[in-house]
Amino acid sequence: MASTDPVVAVVGSYNVGLTMQVPAFPAPGETVVGREFAEGPGGKGSNQAIAAARLGAESRFAGRVGADRYGDDAVALWEAEGVDAEAVGRDDAAHTGVGFVVVDEDGENEITVAPGANDRLSAADVRERAAAIETADCLLVQLEIGDEPVRAAVETAAEAGTTVVCNPAPARELPPAVLEQVDYLTPNEHEARTLAGVARDDDETGSDSDITDEAVARELLGLGVGAVVLTRGSAGALLVSDDGVEGVEAPSVEVVDTTGAGDAFNGALAVALAEGLDARAAVRFGCAGGALAVTAPEVVPGLPERGAVDDLVAESW
Repeated sequence: MASTDPVVAVVGSYNVGLTMQVPAFPAPGETVVGREFAEGPGGKGSNQAIAAARLGAESRFAGRVGADRYGDDAVALWEAEGVDAEAVGRDDAAHTGVGFVVVDEDGENEITVAPGANDRLSAADVRERAAAIETADCLLVQLEIGDEPVRAAVETAAEAGTTVVCNPAPARELPPAVLEQVDYLTPNEHEARTLAGVARDDDETGSDSDITDEAVARELLGLGVGAVVLTRGSAGALLVSDDGVEGVEAPSVEVVDTTGAGDAFNGALAVALAEGLDARAAVRFGCAGGALAVTAPEVVPGLPERGAVDDLVAESW
């Protein structure tokens, strides 16, 4: 590895996760009696920053939380996990973000989010904390914050020569000025099709559903990103760039809860890239991190430690 002390800067969201286990997802108008309930930390940005810290990186997080109990809990969490949160602002005018997660008996999930203070993170906030990005090996951003702070983050990173990873979740259209500065775009299959303007069609014609993941990824390459790492759940990931296409299989594991898989994957990918691994090896490391995350319930408790990921990589490839 090129570096023994990788630095990963994460600009993104923090949300409190309120999770309920149910036998099946409710239909519109239906009430389903849940089995278990848990309250815990979440938000894609915070989750990915914690994932990076557990994997041995110097992890820095920039975001915004409320001046409330949930915000206090967030600060305590980052301190306990070894995440540098000096770039996090506290907001007197908005609540800390909240996410509602429903998990069915197969481990699949449905999520809704009330962003709160996350929506008040500004481009000026990010630029005021530019040093955290400029001196990092890799920047990791997601889309639970607004376009302007995302743009400020990727511009700051690009100007400093910091590798940029964008996890476009939840998916929305991004300005070309942002995409052209992204080195690695990491959508899942749904997000990739949303960004590419290709909706899945499940009617009898099935025309759009016949478009392959590779074709969708190539559409995204055409938007200006350096490479696309399209995640496919238990099927692993597809790495697509001007150098070619490569599928990376995910290790086989027993699925308990898929909620944190994407965050674990992105955190692990960012750490691997920050350490100087090539794209193929970095995607494998990401797949191992994502696979281990689904073997435990809840997001943060399921984020794996470095030794477990290294062992799974060694066993799987």
